Amino acid sequence: MKRYRILLGLFLALTIAGCEDFLDADPYSLVTSQNMWRNEAEAMAGIAGMYSQFRSTFNDFDFLIYFELRSGFWQTGTSGANQWDDLFLNTPNASSTPSLDWTPFYKTINAANLGIKYIPGIDFGNEDTKDNLLADAYFVRAFCYFQMARIWGDVPLVILPYESADDENLYPTRDDMEVVMAQVKEDIDMAYDHMVDLGVRNRVMASRAAINMLKADVYLWTAKRMGGGNADLLEAEAAVDEVLADPNYQLLPSYEQVFRIEQNSEIIFSIYFDILEASNQYGMRFMLPPGDIESQYWNNPVPVSSNAQWLTYVDDYVNNYLLATPGDTRSEVVNTDFQPGTVLYRWVNKYIGEWVNEARNDVTDTRIYRFAEAILFKAEILNALGSTPEAIIELNKIAKRAYGVDDFYANTLTQEEVDDAILHERLIEFGAEGKSWYDIIRFGKAFEMIPTLVGRENEYEGNILLLPVSPNTITKNPNIVQTPGF
Repeated sequence: MKRYRILLGLFLALTIAGCEDFLDADPYSLVTSQNMWRNEAEAMAGIAGMYSQFRSTFNDFDFLIYFELRSGFWQTGTSGANQWDDLFLNTPNASSTPSLDWTPFYKTINAANLGIKYIPGIDFGNEDTKDNLLADAYFVRAFCYFQMARIWGDVPLVILPYESADDENLYPTRDDMEVVMAQVKEDIDMAYDHMVDLGVRNRVMASRAAINMLKADVYLWTAKRMGGGNADLLEAEAAVDEVLADPNYQLLPSYEQVFRIEQNSEIIFSIYFDILEASNQYGMRFMLPPGDIESQYWNNPVPVSSNAQWLTYVDDYVNNYLLATPGDTRSEVVNTDFQPGTVLYRWVNKYIGEWVNEARNDVTDTRIYRFAEAILFKAEILNALGSTPEAIIELNKIAKRAYGVDDFYANTLTQEEVDDAILHERLIEFGAEGKSWYDIIRFGKAFEMIPTLVGRENEYEGNILLLPVSPNTITKNPNIVQTPGF
């Protein structure tokens, strides 16, 4: 069992403060300054509530729908149905594709907006605590808008909290993606400037390193996808260099231990799960085999779950990535196949949680940013800037742990070959961690690598890489116009 309760006290304070209704509210929350945000304790509870809502936003099916299922690597599991076909086939449909309602995002954003509005006016016993909570709010808002801009393109940019049903801004229109991304960058700078703690703080809330990882992620995206060029690459490099120089973070010697030890030194930012708070981490709930196999194989070696297995990897991903290099120490962790007879059991072996009293608790923290990604970000940036030999040095740090071989990638590779190698390593290293879809897009390979997208660049009026907005969203707000092509 986990021996720590990092956020439990804050979440209990949140409940005591009477804020639980906010988590079930409409997107334009009616939590007001009269209900909370009056003193330090309520501000801390409010930020805890923001992280709780953040966890809800980036969990369950939604995490997989936004970040994984369109990459061509997934198929229906032993217990699944055809509810994923729109995503597998890259035929998004406003009426049938699940999780198109952006309500959860705006719940989280509204909680951040409340903090940004009210925390500056609250007296704190320690001003550092006040600044750090503001950093949390700016970080979470930036993270949410970055993901929304990639998922939907143009989205309403709301930076003031909704506190009344009479608010004149209850029905915003969609803002240009460029405007949204500019706000994301501004929020990242605000988060960094307010973050007083220079060390780890903890790994499930904002920190200097987490903010820098988000900054590198954002600027790499705008450099490659939005015309930011070398200027944005240099911003990303400065951010990731600060992470790489931080002695609090390092690669673990064992890839498997990255997912067996919570709060380990490779984790920069993660989403917290615990049996007393939330035991519904997406990976275990939907990727582990159900408990209907022979009992002799329960946890020997199959980590069975009480839930249905909705998803597994396709053979092409297993064979062409995980098994492409014999001896890759990551392959059995990213995916394990077990076939004692005629039935093949296949599962993601990263998120196995805790087996207690003949039941599995789905409580492995979701890894969002790891030190391994800082290294691969650095390799990608260097290669994009034309420093290919230096990029290979960084790439080989990841290959060394994976394959146990020095200089796995030769220094004679071309810039294009190194790009391909970096993407290949990312698609293995971060399997089931919510990276594959946007990695493939960022490297410009979506219409080449994903079979269901080949030759379809112009479909949906060129918006096939986006998702449509749900009809429910448009019904709630008549100022929202559907994405062209849908």
